[in-house]
Amino acid sequence: MGGGRAARVAVAGRIPVAARGFCAARGLCAARGLGAVRILVAAMVLLAAQAAPGGPLEAQQRRLPLAPILPEGDELAPFFEGWYRNDDGTFTLSFGFFNLNSRQILDIPLGPENFIEPAEFDGMQPTHFPVRPRRDRGVFHVTVPASYGDGEQAVVWTITANGYTNATPGRVGVPALQLDYGPRAMGSVSPVVRFSPGGQAGQHIQGVWGEPLTAKVGEPLTLTLWTEEVSVRAPEDMVNVSVPVGVSWFKHQGPAGAVSVDPRRVNVVGGTGEATATAVFSEPGEYVLRARVDNWAANDSTGGDQCCWTNAYVRVTVTR
Repeated sequence: MGGGRAARVAVAGRIPVAARGFCAARGLCAARGLGAVRILVAAMVLLAAQAAPGGPLEAQQRRLPLAPILPEGDELAPFFEGWYRNDDGTFTLSFGFFNLNSRQILDIPLGPENFIEPAEFDGMQPTHFPVRPRRDRGVFHVTVPASYGDGEQAVVWTITANGYTNATPGRVGVPALQLDYGPRAMGSVSPVVRFSPGGQAGQHIQGVWGEPLTAKVGEPLTLTLWTEEVSVRAPEDMVNVSVPVGVSWFKHQGPAGAVSVDPRRVNVVGGTGEATATAVFSEPGEYVLRARVDNWAANDSTGGDQCCWTNAYVRVTVTR
């Protein structure tokens, strides 16, 4: 980023994290060894100067590490969850977010306060950040070419909310952040999802897209998915005998108006079958809805373990 779009990182009470965001936002985090140390120290010195009396951060509320969660006015943190190695030589980067506010729902349109660089990867990130859940993992992905395997190139997602700017760089190569599509300890893998019986199937974080839909403000729109639980479990596994697949819908992109979904979560008994919900939109505009289709009822499948769910997306044009 040039100087005009440089991130004004202000992570209260967490200077080392802010310093890392500072260098990430400026494309400096690829440095290694002593060079990286010098960059980090310089970033910390600059941030300390900004936070000094009379500095630009003095007016911002500084939150101590163990301070209570603020209901509003706090930060929104983009997260790089990890990277996958694909069979065709490409890599898939997984991103999520953490809304640090307990009550403030944030809607940040694509643009100068919500963007990804390089620009060729911009546009798939969410614009809606709820408080339920505040922390959501793997909500979208970026697939990069094999050349990103050098570990030097990064995809950087930058968000500004409540006066705080945070940037997270996603890159290939860190072993601790490598994810995989394989089965977990008790056999769980991501469910298969379709928007119609016999239609195109999707699985894992990349998921599947449905045909665009249209709706009117205040009128219910029916959302239907077909799920298939494909996890193979040991015959002696008496805990995960019949694992349901859960389907939860979220507003991914769109105007700030509310989108209500009923029911919030549909459980498909046995894991394979049809899941139907209805969505009602309060404002016209262009939306993207995302369904998280998971088998988290299994004892080896949780969001915290980056498994096992599939994303399903659909564009909706809403008119009055």
